[in-house]
Amino acid sequence: MTPHAAKYAPSEYLELLGRINFAVSRLPDLDLGQDRRGKPIVLSCHMLTRAIGKIFGLTVVDGYFNRGFSHSWLLTKDQCWLFDVYPVGIIGGPFLVDASSVLSPGRIVYQRHGRMCKILPFSSPEFRRSVRRITKEIRKILEE
Repeated sequence: MTPHAAKYAPSEYLELLGRINFAVSRLPDLDLGQDRRGKPIVLSCHMLTRAIGKIFGLTVVDGYFNRGFSHSWLLTKDQCWLFDVYPVGIIGGPFLVDASSVLSPGRIVYQRHGRMCKILPFSSPEFRRSVRRITKEIRKILEE
């Protein structure tokens, strides 16, 4: 079955979704170490999005999913489509979502919030180390 929205998505984005899905589906459960308080670091959408964005040259956007959940996703260069590589509270994904039309769920459910980086510890050494570890692992998967 071909999803209805696929009729409108550029083929290059559909191909990229396939590559992103390939990498994410093969990503093992990673030991990202511990934070400053000695608690295990859990892979987050913010980390995975930055790693995938770095590898595939996509723009990272921070904000909220459904107005209440801090979230990160990726935008295409034309900003008409978004990749949600680690959807909030959903088993499955990554997704490619129409973000261009007024009636699109991408315009309603994904809300940018430019100050997110000031709220969450994205610049902490533990966060940056985790992103590097995830990026390295994904690159290995893609080279196999």
